[in-house]
Amino acid sequence: MYPTVVSFYTRNSPYQLQAHHLVASCEKFGIPHCVEGIDSWGSWELNCAFKPFFIIEKMKQFRRPLLWVDVDAIFLRKPRQLKVFSSDFAAYTDPELPSDHPSKVRSSTLYINYTQGARDLLMQWVTVCQKQLADPTRQEEFWDQMALRDALLLSPHQAGTLPVSYIHILGHPSDEQKDSKPVIVHLQASRCAKRIEPCEQPSRK
Repeated sequence: MYPTVVSFYTRNSPYQLQAHHLVASCEKFGIPHCVEGIDSWGSWELNCAFKPFFIIEKMKQFRRPLLWVDVDAIFLRKPRQLKVFSSDFAAYTDPELPSDHPSKVRSSTLYINYTQGARDLLMQWVTVCQKQLADPTRQEEFWDQMALRDALLLSPHQAGTLPVSYIHILGHPSDEQKDSKPVIVHLQASRCAKRIEPCEQPSRK
């Protein structure tokens, strides 16, 4: 069976509508999925940092391989099993960017196997997220993909590489050149939504 697609959206935000499109595309191709609404943690950065925690929760719940897909994405084609699914973990790494580039690793689509190696890497990602968010000298905006990049460098587990067809960004010149038949297209609604995420203390239920 294909990995279960997992994702979340913040309630009462533009992402809630995006979630319907992702779910509809999963249903169209018969892809198992779990897309849930959560209360905001108080900011776009904190909501992004919740991603590895959410994935760990879903590993415990489903006990099987998962495919994280950002909620502002859709499947355009029926996906197939990939050889990289034998790895503990897989992400798209841009070979044309230097290792310290903010977009070297993209976290919009991630493969997570049901293995201890995958769990260890997720825990390392959690640690890096917490460290970066708590850094009093931090001046740049927190991106969960930058934390993942750093976690992968620290992890003893080697991650596989997803094809660009799984991480295709709509309108991205490089992606358009590399990939004419995307499986998953990311619409990047975060560019607008993060500007209006609530900044008050979140209410968790």
